[in-house]
Amino acid sequence: MAPSSRRAKRRRQLLEAARDVFAEKGYVAATVDDIVGRVEVARGTFYLYFDDKLDVFGALVSDFFARLAGGIQSIALDAEAPSPRTQLRANLARLVATARRDPAMVKLALSTATGVDPGLDAKLEAFYASLRQFMDETLETGQAIGLVREGARGPMLSLALGALQQLLLDAVSGALEQDEEALVDEIMRFLESGLLAAASAR
Repeated sequence: MAPSSRRAKRRRQLLEAARDVFAEKGYVAATVDDIVGRVEVARGTFYLYFDDKLDVFGALVSDFFARLAGGIQSIALDAEAPSPRTQLRANLARLVATARRDPAMVKLALSTATGVDPGLDAKLEAFYASLRQFMDETLETGQAIGLVREGARGPMLSLALGALQQLLLDAVSGALEQDEEALVDEIMRFLESGLLAAASAR
């Protein structure tokens, strides 16, 4: 295995160990020793990849956001493309699938308490700012193509973000028993009840 491949593998092992430790103990109680103990490497090895536990936490949430965003595809409007609603549903299905594949990261990114560590607060605020900007741009595009109803995006954005956060947490905690297809159907019904434009428009 090439040195770069070995480094990438070790970094991934440390990230996965950190994710599991944070999920089990919480960010504050977790230590670097806990993380390296999961991978059975020397403490010094950790510092070849990360500055401290805050650095590895930041890497985890950044990677998680990238995976969430990576599942969202732009709505195509050419004649051969599926309807915008069909494409939206496919985006939602990928989002739910990504969350359910990594429940520990959903809980870490969306329910880690703030106000304990200023550095941690900054990492979480950056994550939420990126998510908010991404969602706002998505709503703006939706309004431009007639998929999302007209109106001020601010309240829509707050409602959508709050609902999305709680839904993903419930989806990975077992509070929602539906399979992914049924869950996405429910999300679409929720959106169509107040966020999307009338079905006849798109």
